[in-house]
Amino acid sequence: MVGPPGTAKTTLVYALSKLLNAKWFYRQLTKFTDLEEILGPINIAKLLDGKVERIYANSIVESEFALLDEIFNASSAILNTLLSILNERVVYDGEKVVPVKTWTVFGASNRIPDEEELQALYDRFPLRVFTEWVSPDDTEPLIVKGWELRMDLERMEPPLATMDDVQAVNKIITQYVYDHIKDISKIISPIIANYVEHIPISNRTRVKVPMYVATYLMLHGIDIGRVELTPALLRVGTIKVLRYLVNNKDQLNEYNSFATVHMPEDLLRLSELLSEAKALINNEVYDEARQRIRDAKELLNQIKSKWDDVMAKLYADEIAELEELLKRLEDALTENKR
Repeated sequence: MVGPPGTAKTTLVYALSKLLNAKWFYRQLTKFTDLEEILGPINIAKLLDGKVERIYANSIVESEFALLDEIFNASSAILNTLLSILNERVVYDGEKVVPVKTWTVFGASNRIPDEEELQALYDRFPLRVFTEWVSPDDTEPLIVKGWELRMDLERMEPPLATMDDVQAVNKIITQYVYDHIKDISKIISPIIANYVEHIPISNRTRVKVPMYVATYLMLHGIDIGRVELTPALLRVGTIKVLRYLVNNKDQLNEYNSFATVHMPEDLLRLSELLSEAKALINNEVYDEARQRIRDAKELLNQIKSKWDDVMAKLYADEIAELEELLKRLEDALTENKR
Protein backbone atom coordinates (compact mmCIF):
# COMPACT_ATOMS: atom_id res chain seq x y z
CA MET A 1 0.00 0.00 0.00
CA VAL A 2 1.55 3.24 -1.17
CA GLY A 3 0.32 6.61 0.03
CA PRO A 4 0.75 9.44 2.51
CA PRO A 5 0.31 9.01 6.27
CA GLY A 6 -3.24 9.09 7.61
CA THR A 7 -4.93 7.10 4.82
CA ALA A 8 -5.90 4.14 7.05
CA LYS A 9 -3.30 1.69 5.77
CA THR A 10 -2.58 0.34 9.26
CA THR A 11 -6.25 0.31 10.23
CA LEU A 12 -7.18 -1.74 7.17
CA VAL A 13 -4.74 -4.53 8.02
CA TYR A 14 -5.70 -4.45 11.68
CA ALA A 15 -9.40 -4.74 10.74
CA LEU A 16 -8.65 -7.70 8.48
CA SER A 17 -6.70 -9.48 11.20
CA LYS A 18 -9.58 -8.91 13.60
CA LEU A 19 -12.13 -10.24 11.10
CA LEU A 20 -10.07 -13.43 10.91
CA ASN A 21 -8.96 -13.52 14.55
CA ALA A 22 -5.42 -13.66 13.19
CA LYS A 23 -2.25 -12.96 15.14
CA TRP A 24 -0.67 -9.90 13.60
CA PHE A 25 2.72 -8.22 13.75
CA TYR A 26 3.38 -4.52 13.15
CA ARG A 27 6.60 -2.53 12.95
CA GLN A 28 7.50 0.83 11.50
CA LEU A 29 10.92 0.40 9.96
CA THR A 30 13.81 2.84 9.89
CA LYS A 31 17.48 2.43 9.05
CA PHE A 32 18.05 2.06 12.80
CA THR A 33 15.58 -0.81 13.28
CA ASP A 34 17.55 -3.92 14.25
CA LEU A 35 16.85 -7.60 13.69
CA GLU A 36 15.76 -8.16 17.28
CA GLU A 37 12.73 -5.94 16.68
CA ILE A 38 11.71 -8.19 13.78
CA LEU A 39 12.85 -11.67 14.83
CA GLY A 40 12.75 -11.33 18.62
CA PRO A 41 15.43 -10.85 21.29
CA ILE A 42 18.30 -13.17 22.14
CA ASN A 43 17.46 -15.57 24.99
CA ILE A 44 19.76 -14.31 27.77
CA ALA A 45 19.36 -17.48 29.87
CA LYS A 46 20.56 -19.62 26.98
CA LEU A 47 23.33 -17.15 26.20
CA LEU A 48 24.71 -17.60 29.73
CA ASP A 49 24.96 -21.31 28.94
CA GLY A 50 26.92 -20.53 25.81
CA LYS A 51 24.00 -21.02 23.40
CA VAL A 52 22.66 -18.39 21.04
CA GLU A 53 18.89 -18.67 20.66
CA ARG A 54 16.11 -16.20 20.01
CA ILE A 55 12.74 -15.82 21.65
CA TYR A 56 10.42 -15.80 18.64
CA ALA A 57 7.19 -15.17 20.55
CA ASN A 58 5.49 -11.94 19.39
CA SER A 59 7.88 -11.65 16.43
CA ILE A 60 7.14 -11.84 12.71
CA VAL A 61 8.08 -15.53 12.86
CA GLU A 62 5.03 -16.34 15.00
CA SER A 63 2.56 -13.98 13.29
CA GLU A 64 -0.12 -14.83 10.73
CA PHE A 65 -0.40 -11.31 9.31
CA ALA A 66 2.47 -8.84 9.22
CA LEU A 67 2.40 -5.14 8.37
CA LEU A 68 5.77 -3.50 7.80
CA ASP A 69 5.38 0.27 7.63
CA GLU A 70 7.87 2.38 5.62
CA ILE A 71 9.34 -0.92 4.49
CA PHE A 72 11.85 0.63 2.07
CA ASN A 73 13.57 2.51 4.90
CA ALA A 74 14.87 -0.71 6.47
CA SER A 75 18.55 -1.60 6.79
CA SER A 76 20.18 -4.06 4.38
CA ALA A 77 20.23 -6.78 7.07
CA ILE A 78 16.45 -6.54 7.55
CA LEU A 79 15.83 -6.31 3.80
CA ASN A 80 17.76 -9.56 3.25
CA THR A 81 15.79 -11.21 6.05
CA LEU A 82 12.52 -10.07 4.48
CA LEU A 83 13.47 -11.55 1.12
CA SER A 84 13.88 -15.01 2.67
CA ILE A 85 10.57 -14.61 4.52
CA LEU A 86 8.76 -13.64 1.32
CA ASN A 87 10.50 -16.18 -0.93
CA GLU A 88 10.99 -19.34 1.14
CA ARG A 89 8.85 -18.51 4.20
CA VAL A 90 11.86 -19.10 6.42
CA VAL A 91 14.33 -17.06 8.44
CA TYR A 92 18.05 -17.81 8.30
CA ASP A 93 19.05 -17.13 11.89
CA GLY A 94 22.71 -17.99 12.37
CA GLU A 95 23.07 -21.68 11.53
CA LYS A 96 19.33 -22.34 11.95
CA VAL A 97 16.63 -22.27 9.32
CA VAL A 98 13.44 -21.22 11.10
CA PRO A 99 10.05 -21.67 9.34
CA VAL A 100 7.76 -18.66 9.70
CA LYS A 101 4.03 -18.90 10.30
CA THR A 102 3.31 -15.65 8.47
CA TRP A 103 0.57 -16.17 5.90
CA THR A 104 0.40 -12.66 4.46
CA VAL A 105 2.90 -9.80 4.55
CA PHE A 106 1.65 -6.28 3.88
CA GLY A 107 4.05 -3.48 3.12
CA ALA A 108 3.27 0.21 3.48
CA SER A 109 5.23 3.15 2.15
CA ASN A 110 4.78 6.77 1.14
CA ARG A 111 7.05 6.31 -1.88
CA ILE A 112 7.95 3.97 -4.72
CA PRO A 113 11.57 2.84 -4.41
CA ASP A 114 13.87 3.89 -7.23
CA GLU A 115 17.05 2.40 -5.74
CA GLU A 116 18.29 -0.60 -7.70
CA GLU A 117 18.90 -2.64 -4.53
CA LEU A 118 15.23 -2.33 -3.53
CA GLN A 119 13.68 -3.53 -6.79
CA ALA A 120 13.85 -7.22 -5.83
CA LEU A 121 11.95 -6.54 -2.63
CA TYR A 122 9.38 -4.33 -4.38
CA ASP A 123 8.72 -7.09 -6.91
CA ARG A 124 7.88 -9.44 -4.00
CA PHE A 125 4.84 -7.20 -3.36
CA PRO A 126 3.10 -7.62 -6.73
CA LEU A 127 -0.36 -6.49 -5.57
CA ARG A 128 -0.25 -2.72 -5.14
CA VAL A 129 -2.87 -0.28 -3.92
CA PHE A 130 -2.34 3.49 -3.99
CA THR A 131 -4.01 5.55 -1.28
CA GLU A 132 -4.44 9.31 -1.05
CA TRP A 133 -6.11 11.98 1.05
CA VAL A 134 -9.69 12.73 0.09
CA SER A 135 -10.56 16.01 -1.59
CA PRO A 136 -11.63 18.99 0.55
CA ASP A 137 -15.20 18.63 -0.78
CA ASP A 138 -15.42 15.09 0.65
CA THR A 139 -14.43 16.08 4.20
CA GLU A 140 -17.95 15.69 5.63
CA PRO A 141 -18.58 12.13 4.34
CA LEU A 142 -15.02 11.25 5.37
CA ILE A 143 -15.68 12.24 8.99
CA VAL A 144 -19.03 10.45 9.11
CA LYS A 145 -17.71 7.28 7.49
CA GLY A 146 -14.57 7.32 9.62
CA TRP A 147 -16.61 7.29 12.83
CA GLU A 148 -18.96 4.60 11.52
CA LEU A 149 -16.03 2.36 10.64
CA ARG A 150 -14.38 3.04 13.99
CA MET A 151 -17.48 1.93 15.89
CA ASP A 152 -17.97 -1.08 13.62
CA LEU A 153 -14.40 -2.14 14.35
CA GLU A 154 -14.86 -1.83 18.11
CA ARG A 155 -18.12 -3.83 18.04
CA MET A 156 -16.76 -6.54 15.76
CA GLU A 157 -17.27 -9.94 17.37
CA PRO A 158 -17.01 -12.81 16.82
CA PRO A 159 -14.66 -12.98 13.80
CA LEU A 160 -16.30 -13.70 10.44
CA ALA A 161 -13.82 -16.46 9.62
CA THR A 162 -10.57 -18.00 10.80
CA MET A 163 -7.15 -18.48 9.28
CA ASP A 164 -8.06 -22.19 8.92
CA ASP A 165 -10.92 -21.09 6.66
CA VAL A 166 -8.55 -18.92 4.63
CA GLN A 167 -6.09 -21.76 4.18
CA ALA A 168 -8.87 -24.21 3.23
CA VAL A 169 -10.13 -21.84 0.53
CA ASN A 170 -6.56 -21.31 -0.66
CA LYS A 171 -6.17 -25.06 -1.17
CA ILE A 172 -9.37 -25.20 -3.21
CA ILE A 173 -8.25 -22.32 -5.42
CA THR A 174 -4.72 -23.69 -5.84
CA GLN A 175 -5.99 -27.14 -6.83
CA TYR A 176 -8.50 -25.66 -9.27
CA VAL A 177 -5.85 -23.54 -10.98
CA TYR A 178 -3.44 -26.50 -11.16
CA ASP A 179 -6.11 -28.80 -12.63
CA HIS A 180 -7.18 -26.25 -15.28
CA ILE A 181 -3.96 -24.31 -15.84
CA LYS A 182 -3.68 -25.08 -19.60
CA ASP A 183 -7.23 -23.92 -20.32
CA ILE A 184 -6.90 -20.88 -18.05
CA SER A 185 -3.55 -19.89 -19.53
CA LYS A 186 -4.90 -20.13 -23.09
CA ILE A 187 -7.59 -17.57 -22.24
CA ILE A 188 -5.76 -15.09 -20.02
CA SER A 189 -2.27 -15.14 -21.55
CA PRO A 190 -3.13 -13.00 -24.62
CA ILE A 191 -4.63 -10.34 -22.32
CA ILE A 192 -1.55 -10.32 -20.08
CA ALA A 193 0.80 -10.29 -23.09
CA ASN A 194 -1.02 -7.26 -24.51
CA TYR A 195 -0.92 -5.55 -21.12
CA VAL A 196 2.81 -5.99 -20.54
CA GLU A 197 3.52 -4.20 -23.81
CA HIS A 198 2.34 -1.08 -21.94
CA ILE A 199 3.05 -1.90 -18.29
CA PRO A 200 5.93 -4.31 -17.54
CA ILE A 201 5.21 -7.25 -15.20
CA SER A 202 7.96 -9.61 -14.06
CA ASN A 203 7.93 -13.33 -14.92
CA ARG A 204 7.41 -14.11 -11.24
CA THR A 205 4.23 -12.05 -11.09
CA ARG A 206 2.82 -13.28 -14.42
CA VAL A 207 2.92 -16.86 -13.15
CA LYS A 208 0.79 -15.80 -10.17
CA VAL A 209 -1.93 -14.09 -12.22
CA PRO A 210 -4.12 -17.23 -12.63
CA MET A 211 -4.22 -17.55 -8.84
CA TYR A 212 -5.12 -13.88 -8.43
CA VAL A 213 -7.89 -14.16 -11.05
CA ALA A 214 -9.45 -17.25 -9.46
CA THR A 215 -9.30 -15.62 -6.03
CA TYR A 216 -10.84 -12.39 -7.31
CA LEU A 217 -13.73 -14.28 -8.89
CA MET A 218 -14.32 -16.34 -5.75
CA LEU A 219 -14.43 -13.15 -3.68
CA HIS A 220 -17.21 -11.98 -6.01
CA GLY A 221 -19.43 -14.95 -5.27
CA ILE A 222 -18.29 -17.63 -7.71
CA ASP A 223 -17.79 -21.00 -5.99
CA ILE A 224 -14.98 -22.35 -8.13
CA GLY A 225 -15.07 -25.61 -6.18
CA ARG A 226 -18.44 -26.29 -7.84
CA VAL A 227 -18.62 -24.03 -10.88
CA GLU A 228 -16.20 -24.10 -13.79
CA LEU A 229 -14.92 -20.68 -14.73
CA THR A 230 -16.10 -19.64 -18.18
CA PRO A 231 -13.82 -17.85 -20.67
CA ALA A 232 -15.89 -14.67 -20.22
CA LEU A 233 -15.42 -14.69 -16.45
CA LEU A 234 -11.70 -15.42 -16.76
CA ARG A 235 -11.27 -12.49 -19.13
CA VAL A 236 -13.13 -10.11 -16.84
CA GLY A 237 -11.24 -11.36 -13.78
CA THR A 238 -7.92 -10.85 -15.55
CA ILE A 239 -8.77 -7.29 -16.58
CA LYS A 240 -9.82 -6.48 -13.02
CA VAL A 241 -6.71 -8.00 -11.40
CA LEU A 242 -4.31 -6.20 -13.73
CA ARG A 243 -5.28 -2.94 -12.00
CA TYR A 244 -3.29 -4.05 -8.95
CA LEU A 245 -0.15 -4.99 -10.90
CA VAL A 246 0.96 -1.51 -11.90
CA ASN A 247 4.37 -0.30 -10.77
CA ASN A 248 3.35 3.24 -9.86
CA LYS A 249 0.33 5.50 -9.62
CA ASP A 250 1.02 7.17 -12.98
CA GLN A 251 0.44 3.84 -14.73
CA LEU A 252 -3.15 3.74 -13.49
CA ASN A 253 -4.13 6.03 -16.38
CA GLU A 254 -2.68 3.51 -18.83
CA TYR A 255 -4.52 0.74 -17.03
CA ASN A 256 -7.82 2.64 -17.24
CA SER A 257 -7.39 3.06 -21.00
CA PHE A 258 -6.56 -0.64 -21.33
CA ALA A 259 -9.57 -1.68 -19.23
CA THR A 260 -11.90 0.57 -21.23
CA VAL A 261 -10.88 -1.07 -24.50
CA HIS A 262 -11.61 -4.49 -22.98
CA MET A 263 -14.97 -3.60 -21.47
CA PRO A 264 -18.03 -5.64 -22.54
CA GLU A 265 -19.44 -4.31 -25.81
CA ASP A 266 -22.71 -3.10 -24.24
CA LEU A 267 -20.90 -1.18 -21.52
CA LEU A 268 -18.47 0.32 -24.02
CA ARG A 269 -21.38 1.48 -26.20
CA LEU A 270 -23.11 2.99 -23.15
CA SER A 271 -19.94 4.92 -22.32
CA GLU A 272 -19.70 6.17 -25.91
CA LEU A 273 -23.34 7.33 -25.94
CA LEU A 274 -22.85 9.32 -22.74
CA SER A 275 -19.61 10.84 -24.04
CA GLU A 276 -21.39 11.90 -27.20
CA ALA A 277 -24.27 13.37 -25.17
CA LYS A 278 -21.83 15.33 -23.02
CA ALA A 279 -20.09 16.76 -26.10
CA LEU A 280 -23.43 17.71 -27.67
CA ILE A 281 -24.55 19.51 -24.49
CA ASN A 282 -21.26 21.41 -24.35
CA ASN A 283 -21.91 22.52 -27.94
CA GLU A 284 -25.55 23.37 -27.12
CA VAL A 285 -26.97 20.75 -29.52
CA TYR A 286 -29.67 19.76 -27.05
CA ASP A 287 -32.13 17.78 -29.20
CA GLU A 288 -29.46 15.32 -30.34
CA ALA A 289 -28.12 15.14 -26.79
CA ARG A 290 -31.60 14.13 -25.55
CA GLN A 291 -31.73 11.34 -28.12
CA ARG A 292 -28.33 10.03 -27.03
CA ILE A 293 -29.50 10.05 -23.42
CA ARG A 294 -32.71 8.18 -24.33
CA ASP A 295 -30.61 5.58 -26.15
CA ALA A 296 -28.25 5.36 -23.17
CA LYS A 297 -31.13 4.80 -20.71
CA GLU A 298 -32.60 2.09 -22.91
CA LEU A 299 -29.23 0.35 -23.20
CA LEU A 300 -28.65 0.64 -19.45
CA ASN A 301 -32.00 -1.06 -18.79
CA GLN A 302 -31.09 -3.82 -21.26
CA ILE A 303 -27.78 -4.39 -19.47
CA LYS A 304 -29.52 -4.66 -16.11
CA SER A 305 -32.11 -7.08 -17.42
CA LYS A 306 -29.88 -9.44 -19.43
CA TRP A 307 -26.66 -9.50 -17.37
CA ASP A 308 -26.47 -12.15 -14.68
CA ASP A 309 -25.79 -11.20 -11.06
CA VAL A 310 -22.11 -12.14 -11.19
CA MET A 311 -21.36 -10.04 -14.27
CA ALA A 312 -23.29 -7.11 -12.82
CA LYS A 313 -21.34 -7.38 -9.57
CA LEU A 314 -17.98 -7.49 -11.39
CA TYR A 315 -18.84 -4.26 -13.23
CA ALA A 316 -20.82 -2.63 -10.42
CA ASP A 317 -18.38 0.31 -10.09
CA GLU A 318 -18.38 1.07 -13.80
CA ILE A 319 -22.19 0.86 -14.00
CA ALA A 320 -22.58 3.13 -10.97
CA GLU A 321 -20.16 5.66 -12.48
CA LEU A 322 -22.05 5.69 -15.80
CA GLU A 323 -25.38 6.03 -13.98
CA GLU A 324 -24.02 9.04 -12.11
CA LEU A 325 -22.85 10.60 -15.38
CA LEU A 326 -26.25 9.93 -16.93
CA LYS A 327 -27.96 11.71 -14.03
CA ARG A 328 -25.64 14.72 -14.33
CA LEU A 329 -26.35 14.99 -18.06
CA GLU A 330 -30.10 14.78 -17.48
CA ASP A 331 -29.82 17.51 -14.86
CA ALA A 332 -27.88 19.66 -17.32
CA LEU A 333 -30.63 19.28 -19.92
CA THR A 334 -33.31 20.13 -17.33
CA GLU A 335 -31.41 23.29 -16.41
CA ASN A 336 -31.24 24.22 -20.09
CA LYS A 337 -35.04 23.86 -20.45
CA ARG A 338 -35.50 26.39 -17.69
